[in-house]
Amino acid sequence: MQKILSRSSALPSFTRGFSSKIFPSAAEAVKDIKDGDTLLVGGFGLCGIPENLISAMVKKQTKDHVVISNNCGVDDFGLGLMLNEKQIKRMISSYVGENKEFERQYLTGELEVELVPQGTLAEKCRAGGAGIPAFYTATGVGTVLQQGGFPIKIGTDGTSTVIGSAPKPSQTFNGKDYILEESLTGDFALIKGWKADEQGNVVFRNTAQNFNTPMAGAGKTCIVEVEEIVPTGSLDPNTIHLPSVYVNRIVKGDSYEKRVEFKMIHQEGVPPVIPGKGDAKIGRERIVRRAAKEIRDGMFVNLGIGIPTLCASFLEPGIDITLQSENGLLGLDRFPTEEELDADLINAGKQTVTIRKGGSYFSSAESFAMIRGGHMDLSILGGL
Repeated sequence: MQKILSRSSALPSFTRGFSSKIFPSAAEAVKDIKDGDTLLVGGFGLCGIPENLISAMVKKQTKDHVVISNNCGVDDFGLGLMLNEKQIKRMISSYVGENKEFERQYLTGELEVELVPQGTLAEKCRAGGAGIPAFYTATGVGTVLQQGGFPIKIGTDGTSTVIGSAPKPSQTFNGKDYILEESLTGDFALIKGWKADEQGNVVFRNTAQNFNTPMAGAGKTCIVEVEEIVPTGSLDPNTIHLPSVYVNRIVKGDSYEKRVEFKMIHQEGVPPVIPGKGDAKIGRERIVRRAAKEIRDGMFVNLGIGIPTLCASFLEPGIDITLQSENGLLGLDRFPTEEELDADLINAGKQTVTIRKGGSYFSSAESFAMIRGGHMDLSILGGL
């Protein structure tokens, strides 16, 4: 007769010290990061950056790091602090942003820079964390990204190329050309969450999720700093954005500045400001008004930063659309009042905004999947 085991006797008993994930300080959490380690750092602009972990890295004074991050903060905040200390050998990011030191170091040959399209960067990190070594994308086909030769490292003369990017293999699928992008992984992921329980489940707040989620899985060791640590079981499982299996260390941040790059305040009855003067301003307004005529009622629309963001202010009467922002927001609304101002709620231009009823938040990888996958009815981008 077959012996039937009870659940308790059939399954081995596992005891894991989840509380051991909690570190007493940011300095202790980054203690074993060494020179040359590759770091994946979350955030979009200054929104959702691991302020305390970055400060701990500055004090640690390690060097020769490859840093994978959407941007490099500003001159005196965020990753810009590590850049000032010459701790970064190479940046893999999507744009320079408002960081003059980043620009200076690159143009004088002090810093290596790999510029990656933002959606591709998000997917390279997400795929890396999912065990996918490479993938094909249409982004960059026919450009220097495919052909190679982009100057990763410029000579001290400011013109010669010391290290150039390699050409990327291409393939045609269903009559459309794609290029092969290799995924990204690193030694440590430095992530900023809102809340975590003692087991390591993490919740993000508003648009501060951005690149934090895809980068968490791509690091061999994921360190998460949060504003609050709560007992295991306190978080609703339905609200958890980053499951504990991805998290190796948790630390409660000592303090948060949560600096806002572009504080925008809603003023009732004040028309949108078109940048520029004279003919340039007239030309820009003509472009905006014409582009707005392409928008139809009920559309889901992605608007790029700069002039495209003004299109929503010139819609025809009766048109109602849902705006998407590439940093992880569907249902983008007007600028906030002083009372509504929230550093964790910005648009792709890093301006403070609000969200309309029925809106939602998600990661940058999810955001670009919506765009790349053709789920948006329209995307309006700026160009030179």
